Amino acid sequence: MIKKMLFTLAIAILSVFTVGAFQFSPFEQTFGTSGVDTQKTYTIVNDSDEDIAVRISVVERDMDELGNEVRGQVSSNEFLVTPSQVIVRAQSAYVVRVRYRGPSVVTTEKAYRLIAEQIPYSTTTSKDQSGAMFNFLYVYVTSLYVSPSRENVSVGIDSIAARVDENGNQIMDVTIRNDGNVHQILSGAKLTVHDARGLSVVVSGSDDLVDIDGANILAKKTITKSIPWPDGIGFVEGGSYRGSLSYEE
Repeated sequence: MIKKMLFTLAIAILSVFTVGAFQFSPFEQTFGTSGVDTQKTYTIVNDSDEDIAVRISVVERDMDELGNEVRGQVSSNEFLVTPSQVIVRAQSAYVVRVRYRGPSVVTTEKAYRLIAEQIPYSTTTSKDQSGAMFNFLYVYVTSLYVSPSRENVSVGIDSIAARVDENGNQIMDVTIRNDGNVHQILSGAKLTVHDARGLSVVVSGSDDLVDIDGANILAKKTITKSIPWPDGIGFVEGGSYRGSLSYEE
């Protein structure tokens, strides 16, 4: 399975400290449960003219039934981050080492977020032209997985339902099940829907497959996404529909 970079979140937070921006990479890494793959490195690059402080932490990553991300605490014994907090001098780089120390037998991929968070650190203050002190702190949220020894990919449509929402719009609720033991990104997704009369329609593209095209479905998760009812197939609230899903692997 081709693993693709998800995304990086850069959150700008108003602050009363003088700080500089930084870069953090890589954005996604997969750890093994034994051997050299239990340890990976990350690089912090401070290309500003100010020293900065960065805190690195790992949180558990899960999904609710609507596909929203849910984060939880990780046992202190599961990962060792060295160092977990660092001062990075101006115009320099620093390498952080992360070691997985959890169970050596993993049958279903474990998903986490590794977060590099800039924290206040300053010996001076700066002011804008109005005299108010300000600047930005940045947070990088990256993907971290611990892989099983054998991967099984199995993602499909569990059910298709027709309903009318509170605004009177015709909606298709698409329930997607990942029976595989690794996450799957639904890049280039195409949804084929069949009704009870044998008519069918193919829905594709991020505009029509809202929150489905490009979605990351974690291992052993079932989620429901709602899209506008597509043209080309009749709407029957409570009717019988079947669906199939294809995507780039």
